Amino acid sequence: MKSILAAGAALTMSVALGAPALAQCYAVFAEEGRQPEPIPGYVLEEHTAQPGPLAPPPVPEGTVGLLCDRDTVVPDQNDFKLLLNGYALLTRAGEGEDTTILNMGIVEGNYSIAVMAGEINEQEREDIIAAVEGFDDGIDELERWMEENPQ
Repeated sequence: MKSILAAGAALTMSVALGAPALAQCYAVFAEEGRQPEPIPGYVLEEHTAQPGPLAPPPVPEGTVGLLCDRDTVVPDQNDFKLLLNGYALLTRAGEGEDTTILNMGIVEGNYSIAVMAGEINEQEREDIIAAVEGFDDGIDELERWMEENPQ
């Protein structure tokens, strides 16, 4: 079981605060000053919902994470599949001054979670913790699937 680390270990990335169309995802880079680039037509939840491991997203070289616009920053039950591919996941919800960005990743075998912009309320905090705790069950299911479907 992985533990949850709060803040601290978050990647420093340049992320614009405007929130375009929901479900849109962007490639994010660690390179200072390089802005996120849209990944046309890529909806992370559609890909992670498929059985088995997540195929690497179609991202440019140097991508360290995906920024995805959603209705909420609370992780989807299958978001762990992107994290297992070595990418950070930034979820962005809201608009303007009400924009919240949550950054998730795996650092030294533990889930790392940080609020990079805005704020989360107590219910969102509880939902985020529950979702991340559920990742281990999802990983167990993925491992069973991979055993039953060797490639």
